[in-house]
This record gives sequence, C-alpha cells and structure tokens, in this order.
Amino acid sequence: PGSGDCHFFIMTTQIKPDGGFPEMHRIKKGQYGYIKSQRKIEIIKTLSLFLLSLAIYLGGYITTGTNKNLLTIVAILGCLPASKCAVNMIMFLCARGCSEELYQKVSAHTGTLPCLYDNVLTSYESTFEIPHMVFCGNNLIGIAVNPKCKTAACEKHLQAMCAQNSIRDVNIKIFQDIPKYLNRLDQLQELSVEDTQTEAVLSLVKAISI
Repeated sequence: PGSGDCHFFIMTTQIKPDGGFPEMHRIKKGQYGYIKSQRKIEIIKTLSLFLLSLAIYLGGYITTGTNKNLLTIVAILGCLPASKCAVNMIMFLCARGCSEELYQKVSAHTGTLPCLYDNVLTSYESTFEIPHMVFCGNNLIGIAVNPKCKTAACEKHLQAMCAQNSIRDVNIKIFQDIPKYLNRLDQLQELSVEDTQTEAVLSLVKAISI
C-alpha cells in the first residue's frame, strides 16, 4: 500500500513572457524529482503540524495557568495527524529516488516510452526502490540500482498486485545491470504494438508507491 494520505506537491512559478499571471507547475508522482520535492514538503508539513499543536498547548497554558484545559486536549489530538505525516516524512527521508546520472542515461534510451521515475514500492514484507520503470507491449520493466534490492520478490509483488486489479498477461522484469536495462529499453522502442493496459498498469504502480 502506498502512503497517499499526506501527499502534497511542490509548486513553482514561471512568469509568462508577456508579463501575464504566473503559471503554476508541480512535480507529480512518477515524474523525475518527485522524491526530492516531496521530501521537502513532508518535512515542512510535519514540523508545521507539531508546531501548531505546541502553539495551541502553550496558548491554553498561558491563558489559564494550567494544562488542565480544553486546548490541551485539542493539542494532543493535533499530534495524531502530525505523527501520521511524520511516518511519511521518514519514508521519504530514507528514499533516494532517481539520481541525475541515471536520469541522463535512461532518458537517452526511452524516447516516447511511458516512464515512471522515483518509484518506491511498498509491500508488507519489504520496500523496493525502483528509480525508473517503463511499460510497453505488455512488458513492465524497471531498474534497481540498490544491490540489496530483492528483484525476484519485487517482481512477485508486482504480479500479485496486477492479478488483484484484473491486469493480466503482463511480463515483469526488474534489472540490476544498467547496460542490460538500457539495451532492453532500446528493444522496446522498436516494438510496434498498441498497448491497451498502459494507463491501468502505470496507475497501479503509482498507487502502490509512496
């Protein structure tokens, strides 16, 4: 299951050439740089919620001279969503995402292939960091740069998730050798097929990723 409860997006502004109103852009899940931007947002979110609870508690204490007041209860309850976001923050702090070096390598071999970056898949037994994934011709492939990543378990997890969501006949392969992965990307670019499950597969991967 992914951690979708406290997801926010970094916003950046870009002034139009004609001096018009700034446009808003955001890094969405699956885009390159998502982990890095979301990590900052989760830190700010968590600190803000804890500070808010502290402010409420201090406000009640200063006003009444005791912590036996209604605002103390409100402050304690406020720590619940703060703690929930703290869990997300820790997960994003531990995640690495796709490095600039890997991004440059894979982007030269993907062309128009549907891609997902910064994938951190979570199961009940383990967490799998897959910085880059592609789906084409019923083939879902990804690269795991962490040598400790259990690729066979990751493939099994993805197969199980596909089966649970009625997505069938998907060939899943997680690579750990970058040159072999790049070669497979080149092969997929040469395929001339019409994918009917692309949106379903990519949506599923994003749903089970943090």
